[in-house]
Amino acid sequence: MTYRSKEEELFTSAGGASRRAIYKGCGYDDIDLARPLIGVVNPGNDAGLGHAHLDKLAESVKAGIWQAGGTPFEFRTIATCGAIPIGTPHMRYELVIRDVIASSVEIMANVQLLDGLVLLASCDSIIPGVIIGGIRSGLPFIFLSGGPQLTARHEGRQVVMSELDQVVFGARYGKEDVSERMRFLEDHVCPGPGACSLMGTANTMQILAEVLGLSLPGSATVPAVYAEKLRLGRRTGRRIVEMVQEGLSADKVLTRANLLNAVKATLALAGSTNAVLHLVSIARELDIDLSLDDFDRLSREVPVLSRVIPTGRKTVVDLHEAGGVPALLKELEGMLELDAMTVTGRPLAEVLPRKGSLDKTTLAGADDPVFESGGIAVMKGNLAPDGAICRTTTIPADRMRFTGPARVFSSDDEAHEAVVSGAVNRGDVVVIRLEGPRGAPGMREMMMTTDALVGLGLGSDVFVLTDGRFSGFTEGCAIGHVAPEAFVGGPIAVIEEGDPIAIDIEARTVSLDLPEGVIAERLARWTPTEPKVKRGILGLCAKTALQADLGGMLDDRC
Repeated sequence: MTYRSKEEELFTSAGGASRRAIYKGCGYDDIDLARPLIGVVNPGNDAGLGHAHLDKLAESVKAGIWQAGGTPFEFRTIATCGAIPIGTPHMRYELVIRDVIASSVEIMANVQLLDGLVLLASCDSIIPGVIIGGIRSGLPFIFLSGGPQLTARHEGRQVVMSELDQVVFGARYGKEDVSERMRFLEDHVCPGPGACSLMGTANTMQILAEVLGLSLPGSATVPAVYAEKLRLGRRTGRRIVEMVQEGLSADKVLTRANLLNAVKATLALAGSTNAVLHLVSIARELDIDLSLDDFDRLSREVPVLSRVIPTGRKTVVDLHEAGGVPALLKELEGMLELDAMTVTGRPLAEVLPRKGSLDKTTLAGADDPVFESGGIAVMKGNLAPDGAICRTTTIPADRMRFTGPARVFSSDDEAHEAVVSGAVNRGDVVVIRLEGPRGAPGMREMMMTTDALVGLGLGSDVFVLTDGRFSGFTEGCAIGHVAPEAFVGGPIAVIEEGDPIAIDIEARTVSLDLPEGVIAERLARWTPTEPKVKRGILGLCAKTALQADLGGMLDDRC
């Protein structure tokens, strides 16, 4: 056995008396402290839908740790619900929380001298936050998702949270009376705990954690309220003790092969565009090369297999019933890096199931895909020299080429007001700038504007172009993550009202259709704006956040 506390006699030598005293004061004894010491990272709280149930799951994990001869130490980290601050300036915190969580996990794991970690999480930036914290700890760790929520039905079909958002930010401003519909959705669209059951950022990242090899096979899509999730908790607890004893740390599991598999899964699922930010950031923590070029190359090769909302009308619960992540990986088998290691201690090739999709109406086969190529396109051109990101599966075929006049706004709030007041017309390109990693600061999601366009029936007729980001809920025509952002002098900063913008999704270009000399002259005249926030964690964002093509995290190497 080579785990840290035993190898260095941290709790068994004479020099460890004060440490033992502290833990004995918490109720542990000598036998407890001689075992592998396992941190259970629990973001559970009463204010977040995805995390309200995690206390019970944490208890199951701890039971498994005890069963395997380890000693669990549960500790908390913060977890917000990204749906709460939509429409407010406080949405700025929803990406930078990743940095805060990662740091909290790293600090607790090392200050408390733990030997391994079980990471729990369900939603958005919290998932990559705990994973990056686990990487920084240098310890063996395993991730267990909180799972998706179940779904409600209305008028004979499944309804999810994105539908309510579209009513709130769009349809209620139209001529139709939507009050009754809004009330029904408000009361029923969230029937219980878990991540919103569509292919938003939460479920995309839960799935990608399993694809990365960081979770037990088949665990990601198990619904939050299923007893199976509790059984997985005990299995996860038992497995982390074995991993500690085996010395199976993250650097022995996570390689470029794992990350490439995660990129391929993102494309096959038409997953949230936020996955690009998170996978690039995870790669950076590991000093593994992963760039937008990898996403662009693979997006031309990997087919879209998922019909989960917003690509289709199925839910993540349907995906689970179709075989979940193992079925997805089986369908992609011929395209995957099968030597990628997993927390089971075995490579991916040895943990794949015999069968692929059990329901082709939810998860198509690779021989008959939903779309022949990737769900995410990397766009470049004179407006995005370092790249921009587009979820292609929500764009109609006749909108893959689009030219329109720019309507320029300095925030999601301004753009939303223009849309609902009727100031934006079919054929326009809504440009939202100063919403990037440094400009927002914090890179807000442009949900108000995109949901308003969809809710008002304009989602297919107006493009949104921004240096901010989008929710995994986003439908319609949208290009985000424009890099460099306006705040640092990227070309998006010098677009003027009425400028012609040309978009070609198939050619992967987004351009300001003006002579290059005109653009160069405008850039030469550009002057920086004052940061919107100068203090606190957002102040650090304004000063040090990386550009979107590099993941958008605070730059700890500057």
